[in-house]
Amino acid sequence: MADVNEPRESTLGPWSLKLVSIGDEISHAIAETTYPYKNGADLEDMGVNPEVLRFSCVLTNQDYDDNYQALRNWFLSIFAEPIELCHPKHGVLKGYPKNVSMSEDRRKSFAQFDFDFEIAGIQPDIQDFTDPAEVCEEEAKEVNAEVQKAIAEEMQREGVPDVHGDDWSIGDFLNAVFEYWGIIADTARTFIDGANKVVGIATGVITQVKATVDSISSSVDYLDTMSGKLTECIQKCCDSFTALARRFSGDSAKTSNLAENLGETLASMQAQGVPAVLCSAFATLAAATLANETAKQISDDEAKMGESIASENVVSDDALGRPIAESVEPFIMTPETLENSLATVREFINKVLPVAVSPERLKKMAATLSASVLKIKMEYMTTKTVNVPYETPLHKVLLDNGLKYKAADRICALNGVKNPTFMNGEVLVYER
Repeated sequence: MADVNEPRESTLGPWSLKLVSIGDEISHAIAETTYPYKNGADLEDMGVNPEVLRFSCVLTNQDYDDNYQALRNWFLSIFAEPIELCHPKHGVLKGYPKNVSMSEDRRKSFAQFDFDFEIAGIQPDIQDFTDPAEVCEEEAKEVNAEVQKAIAEEMQREGVPDVHGDDWSIGDFLNAVFEYWGIIADTARTFIDGANKVVGIATGVITQVKATVDSISSSVDYLDTMSGKLTECIQKCCDSFTALARRFSGDSAKTSNLAENLGETLASMQAQGVPAVLCSAFATLAAATLANETAKQISDDEAKMGESIASENVVSDDALGRPIAESVEPFIMTPETLENSLATVREFINKVLPVAVSPERLKKMAATLSASVLKIKMEYMTTKTVNVPYETPLHKVLLDNGLKYKAADRICALNGVKNPTFMNGEVLVYER
């Protein structure tokens, strides 16, 4: 709290205020649902109530004699429109005075008044910085559940029993159905033949490439039925392609290679006459897998990027060049890499949306990735173009633009050059 004898200045409407103290009050609108004969209640946050700012002010000497009664009458009036308040921290705000309490001492020509100021208007939503990997992983799990349900419903329409049990081979649906049902219609036989084709294609991939420990299929509980096994088999195939892309692709090509492999497999299924619902199932799970893997990469890249930028400010050697701290390997990620990965995912999702089982979830995953890429670019990758009129050492260019010399690797990657000593012409640099 500030000293009364040295109050801070502010304004409220036509009045200049001498502030003794200021404060904020933030409250949430909590909807409460109670139940008869039950302890506790269900609560839901419906948003933030209008923010309330609290002020304690004083009037002294001539200021008291001239303004106390007029100020009191002003607070008693009805305000036809929001009042402008100049806050010493938050700047200019508009709202209404709410509760006012006043006390005065005429002998000392002194008055103190406290009032609440409620900010008017709908406040913009606070940007959500949720980890994209967490969001996309949860969506991918839900997509698996919806695909499993869609396959089961189509099997019911085609007259194929959703056989229970895990003691039969996933690639031998026809024998399993015959053993369970005895006889099946031609439409059901066609569906089962298509299912066997899907399993054959998927199994060929699964047996060659082992999925990673963080695969989607390892975190989903599938039903012990034919529809559950089909969904699990398709997801494991997508997970194997993910492992393949991680193993043999660089960071810049990982997303594109994964999309290419998934797209070729989908085209192969369509060419072999696989039932539409199974093609849709593969397309949906493939898109979810691609988005989930890209989200993991973006989340991991953001963490590494932050560490790399932080390490640029760490002194790792003394004046004689002797190491005094362990240097951190710079992480190279450019806006172009991010944009290309995002474009690949969005293109793949747009292609499968017309036949997707869970189009809204795929749209949400794409929106999450777009927001994450925008956040990273704004936080770490705001760039500007500088004109270097003549051959200038790269480190001099960095220092002239407020960058540490350790940022050289990031600037080289940004400009698409390798290990230059000098640079000239238009050079892209990061803003700090």
